[in-house]
Amino acid sequence: MINQFGVWFLSFVFVGGWDTFPFTERQTLPTLSSNITLPWLTAGPSSLFHSSNILPPPTVLGAPYWTHSKRMEKKLLAVPAANTVRFRCPAAGNPTPSIYWLKNGKEFKGEHRIGGIKLRHQQWSLVMESVVPSDRGTYTCVVENKYGSIRHTYQLDVVERSRYPPILHAGLPANQTVVVGSNVEFHCKVYSDAQPHIQWLKHMEVNSSKYASNGTPYVTVLKVGRRRFT
Repeated sequence: MINQFGVWFLSFVFVGGWDTFPFTERQTLPTLSSNITLPWLTAGPSSLFHSSNILPPPTVLGAPYWTHSKRMEKKLLAVPAANTVRFRCPAAGNPTPSIYWLKNGKEFKGEHRIGGIKLRHQQWSLVMESVVPSDRGTYTCVVENKYGSIRHTYQLDVVERSRYPPILHAGLPANQTVVVGSNVEFHCKVYSDAQPHIQWLKHMEVNSSKYASNGTPYVTVLKVGRRRFT
């Protein structure tokens, strides 16, 4: 209740026959009745502020919910074969929910896939390494507890790798003429289904010759710089 000065008063009825004890609350409170029975208060007014005499408030129970739904917006994933795929469904609830996975609507476990899977329950994730075309399909996480369940579905497409060698972008790297002592950059742009390995080689002379007796050029391997792929 509230007095003429606009201050809220709560009247607690104590178990065991204690008289009504006024308590002033400085924060704004919702409408309350004049007498509230709090069974977790087991002592009288002199012990009111002893935490050992007050049990924690009841915990709110409820169905699962997504904690990072924005990270789940990308539902279609297309990756080259041999890559690692990770699906996540971060969630929470009380009691803590469990999670399991479906592939194409059927329960999905490690024995259902060559190479197995990794289920990281603390991260709410499913990991598949070295994916192959047979891994294509829909993957659904199901998160549930006694109060309800939620689910989210991802679509996976695995693209088979081509057997063709990498293709260099036309005109790169290009010849450059610069002033002695200045900096210079060469760019190598590569088209490749698989991630290529790039090395930079510098031609050199040995005994005033640029080539060995078998026709192989003399080169030295330079430090690998920044790579750009398309």
